[in-house]
Amino acid sequence: MPPVYFSTSNAEKFEAVKRFFHRSRTPPRLLKQEVPEVLSHDLDFVVREKAFEAYRRTPVHLFVEHGGLYIDHFKQLPGPLVKPFWNALQGDLCTLIPPGASRAAHVIQRVCYCDGQKLQVFEGRIEGSIAPMQKGTGLHWEPVFIPAGQTRTMGEMPLDEKLACSGSAQAYGKLRKALGRLLG
Repeated sequence: MPPVYFSTSNAEKFEAVKRFFHRSRTPPRLLKQEVPEVLSHDLDFVVREKAFEAYRRTPVHLFVEHGGLYIDHFKQLPGPLVKPFWNALQGDLCTLIPPGASRAAHVIQRVCYCDGQKLQVFEGRIEGSIAPMQKGTGLHWEPVFIPAGQTRTMGEMPLDEKLACSGSAQAYGKLRKALGRLLG
């Protein structure tokens, strides 16, 4: 079986992937590369294009990840445009929701596997809310998103706790099951 690679330029994301697949006979390897992200509100389109471009650059069995933050008050924005949205607003996002308005939100994480012949997309979703103020550290939305049933933002949680309640864990679990023999 050929090795499978996780295409990312983010070392923190690869650390999470290593934990998801730590019991695999053949865990995914890191394919460190910067792949331009398509700007679109369609998360499925974004993750498929990202996988296709990663494969075009390096034709090996690989997968990519992309997520979206959907905030009720902002009519489901920013969605998969979370990176440019976060870069512009950062912690100010919390204060843009007026007192008394819904802070409900959800995160969708998608993983797309590409072997050169087909693309397979796997999804994880978590419900939650936007914190009154930014707390903790982490990627983009993590310091402002509180998963349902929790009292802290994802950015305040240690990595193992964060991964246990993440949409990524759901998506990677589905990927691992689908690939079965390939990842062990």
